[in-house]
Amino acid sequence: MFHVRAAARHRLAAAVTTVLAVTAGTALTTAAHASAAPTAPAGVVRAASAAPADAQDAVISIPATSRIVGAGQSGFLAAEATDTGLVFRWTSTTTGATTELPKRYSGYYAGGTDTIATNEDAKTSYLLHDMASPGSAPKVIEQPDTRLRWRGLVGRQLVFSSGDTSAEQGELRLIGEGIGEGSDRKVKGLPANFKFQGMEPVSATTLVVRYLVDDPDARRFHLAVIDVDTASVVEQREVGPAAYTADSAVSADRLAWVEGGGLTAELKYADRGGEGSAPAVKALDLGNANNTHVSFLGDWLAYTQVPYAQVMQQPSDRYAFTALNLADKRTVKLLDHATTAVPTPDGALLVRGGTLAQGEGIYRVALGADGTPTATLVASTGMPTALKLVKTDVPAVVDLDKNDGSAKLSWTLSRYNAKGTVTIRHNRTGKTAQREIVGASATHGTRVVDFAWNGLVSHPGDTSSFAPAGDYTWEFDATPLNGIGPDLKESGTFKVTRTTGLHDYTDNSSPDLLSRDASGVLWRDDSVKVPSAQYPYSTGRVKVGSGWQIYDQLEAVGNIAGTAAGDLVARDTAGVLWLYQGRGDGGFAARTKIGAGWNTYNKITGGSDLDGDGRSDLLATDTTGALWFYKGTGNAASPFGARVKVGSGWGIFNQLTAVGNIAGTTAGDLVARDTAGVLWLYEGRGNGTFAPRTKIGAGWGSFTHLVGIGDADRDGRNDLYAVGGSVSKFYAGTGNTTSPFKPAVTGGLLWDSAPVNQVF
Repeated sequence: MFHVRAAARHRLAAAVTTVLAVTAGTALTTAAHASAAPTAPAGVVRAASAAPADAQDAVISIPATSRIVGAGQSGFLAAEATDTGLVFRWTSTTTGATTELPKRYSGYYAGGTDTIATNEDAKTSYLLHDMASPGSAPKVIEQPDTRLRWRGLVGRQLVFSSGDTSAEQGELRLIGEGIGEGSDRKVKGLPANFKFQGMEPVSATTLVVRYLVDDPDARRFHLAVIDVDTASVVEQREVGPAAYTADSAVSADRLAWVEGGGLTAELKYADRGGEGSAPAVKALDLGNANNTHVSFLGDWLAYTQVPYAQVMQQPSDRYAFTALNLADKRTVKLLDHATTAVPTPDGALLVRGGTLAQGEGIYRVALGADGTPTATLVASTGMPTALKLVKTDVPAVVDLDKNDGSAKLSWTLSRYNAKGTVTIRHNRTGKTAQREIVGASATHGTRVVDFAWNGLVSHPGDTSSFAPAGDYTWEFDATPLNGIGPDLKESGTFKVTRTTGLHDYTDNSSPDLLSRDASGVLWRDDSVKVPSAQYPYSTGRVKVGSGWQIYDQLEAVGNIAGTAAGDLVARDTAGVLWLYQGRGDGGFAARTKIGAGWNTYNKITGGSDLDGDGRSDLLATDTTGALWFYKGTGNAASPFGARVKVGSGWGIFNQLTAVGNIAGTTAGDLVARDTAGVLWLYEGRGNGTFAPRTKIGAGWGSFTHLVGIGDADRDGRNDLYAVGGSVSKFYAGTGNTTSPFKPAVTGGLLWDSAPVNQVF
């Protein structure tokens, strides 16, 4: 059930019932439906969305509506456009409940009372439902004459028209309850060659019909006011040509109508009486606004030149629901837009529309104490008229280690016709990812803007890189294409988490390759591997710092200092080993002395967890060929434990590289190249020692640097990068001991060809 706040319910019964007692409605039809609906009108009663916060306490909450169809003494009929056709609902103004009606191919008509009508699908039965008693059985009217076409409802009378083109004859019929005389009446006073164009119920006993006749000399267009009780024309006048959809309105004193077509439509009015003898007055040039909706409000003519502004793709000054005083020509803007309006018995109007202040719904437009019309919200859909975000689906934490490094974020707009951008910004680096929002032409409903983020970010003009972990801001900027309301600007925050991998100095899980050139400048190349690329490539060479020529040995050692980022160690020419702790932003903290005496070693390598404690360890060989194991502690002040000798005879190798786990076990592994250029695999046992060596292959002597780069191709296995002179190769890991690397592909991680003397 649609609930009305308890404090307001008693006021609705006493006040709103009077306000919304309406005696006119408009015809509305639906698209065809696949299955027949039940015959009873008591459909599903559903909870409505909340009204805007600034709505009046007595405002009824209703579901989304496209237009108001009509109303009676105890409620009103409205329709909502959906993907499967129009959905009709009756809202009681005494209880605040809204009932969804069974779907019909014909839709539902209202005729100025609590009665609504529909045609049973594929039958000749027409049902009159008394919505003052929504559970009551409908009155069934059988009308089997297929020559008659149903046009609408007035009071409890069904309106049909017929036409014989060859005989140039037509008629309008009123068919009601009962059998025999009085239940099926031909309207008197219409010409024999009558051709129906359109109708509007004016009250339960009056309707206005637009028709045309083809006289021998010309085609002529007319308006006729018809009294239902006598089934006769009480007044008519000739008007100009117009489309079948052209609107008209009647008050006690005047007629108003739209005539013309193409780019020259006009809104006209005239005093009633004298069978059209009163001269027509042009109220407004409408241009191409042939579908202008018109209504009377005392001496005011209310109109919407271009209805359904909420789906338009361009701005216009013709969207507003406006009232023109026919006496002094003043105009008053009542709503920012409107779709339909129906009159009430006390001379007011009910209008489906919206304002920026109170949002979408049904407004009562009435004359104030000074005679000027004002609009009051009486039933709210809970949706804004201005372009708004009505829902945000952005997780507080986005784990980019999942879903192949991607994430789905979404925002829901209050309507479709908008354009703009969604921007994701990493707060620390300022790098962004962006999705463009283009205009869409859907005619109803909210719009979900999905952002299938691939986990990449960039600066303008830069190559995209994997998004770092940390704090992010999303910004949603959109412009309403119809020009109603201000631009939308919303923002929020979220956090990205991801695991720091081997050689990751930028906190984005992808390995970085470090190199030093001849002038002592240290460079960093961050790697990216996307599905469309054959191999990982650099996002661009970034200068880390200068002065690194003082070191004769540089080595990436993974996280040994306790933070998430990778670290490096550097040995100076005096044999002192220094720790450079990674900050996670691609740079390093000030160096910390590890200790002296490291010039006894001719090879140093690190980055593999050799003892299974989750921390990277260090290996070094001395001039005697002994291999020493330094356990990582995770303590920046003392990053290594006491050395332990784990082997001898390692002097036969001129290159040692810790590569992490490449052999398929959990322990870190080592590759070693002998002086003949043969590369050997030493599979880690998990206790700082290694299994007997396995030959990988020959021909590796041309490389000056072998780097255990980590998982650069993002397949879950660690890889190897080899550099020699101007040549570099990428070797993808297989996880297979007997063949740990795939065939080489061209390396793309060194952005610049400038000579380097250290790559690690």
